[in-house]
Amino acid sequence: MHRTTGTRALRRAVIGGAALALAATMAACGSDDSGGEDTQAAGTSASESADPAEFCEASVALEGAFSMGPGADESAPPEEQQAALEEFSSRVEPLLGDVEDTAPEEISDTVTEATGIVREALSSNDPSMLDGPEFQRTDQEIDEYMLAECGYEELEATGVDYEYEGIPDTVQGGTVAITFHNEGEELHEIGLARINEGVTQSVEELLAMPEDQLLTMVTPIGAAFAMPGESDTVFMEMDAGRYAAVCFVPQGTTHDMEGSGPPHAMLGMVTEFTVE
Repeated sequence: MHRTTGTRALRRAVIGGAALALAATMAACGSDDSGGEDTQAAGTSASESADPAEFCEASVALEGAFSMGPGADESAPPEEQQAALEEFSSRVEPLLGDVEDTAPEEISDTVTEATGIVREALSSNDPSMLDGPEFQRTDQEIDEYMLAECGYEELEATGVDYEYEGIPDTVQGGTVAITFHNEGEELHEIGLARINEGVTQSVEELLAMPEDQLLTMVTPIGAAFAMPGESDTVFMEMDAGRYAAVCFVPQGTTHDMEGSGPPHAMLGMVTEFTVE
């Protein structure tokens, strides 16, 4: 009898549908043309007096919402998935507006460019544009701005085939900028989840559990992905407690091919640390 393990459940909870939801929400926010030049002028004026701290806070809140996606199971009927996307869109639209409204002048054009690329990806039904060099460049520029200006606690982690390096035993809590470097030959991720209070099992024991049991014991908070030789930065709110770092990418996954092997976590790419 087939048993769905925690590995599959946790991966779905951490990354399910986020890119599609991002495209949907940005397009919904920008689909009304009534603002025109007046809206653009107002945005320019606001960016000149924007407070970087407000932009940092708004960006972290938005990233937190996007990191979990709409929460619809990919096997659900189409109408349920659509309903989940619509609910997700209405929930994050105010957060998206906060980011646009608070973007300082030096980063405002980059934020606008990133938004435009996502809108085009949705209108052309080509979500692969979110993996294109233009969008990746704008995303990197925003990350670099936040690393320089936001003053958040920073954690750098490295992925190799098949383990993590550089993750300390303890991390200071609060908003943490996590930069993940991939020095392996395959695509890797650092998927993060907080282990709930009172849970004493090891990460390996948790990942072997049935999904309904696992999801009562951990709280997924997000993930960073990087191709070989590349890096990715994410910003996460991390409360005190035990945390798991896990890579769910199938063995053999590279730039142009999805692997067919077991998840990297099953090959040892998993670790635990504590947030104080």
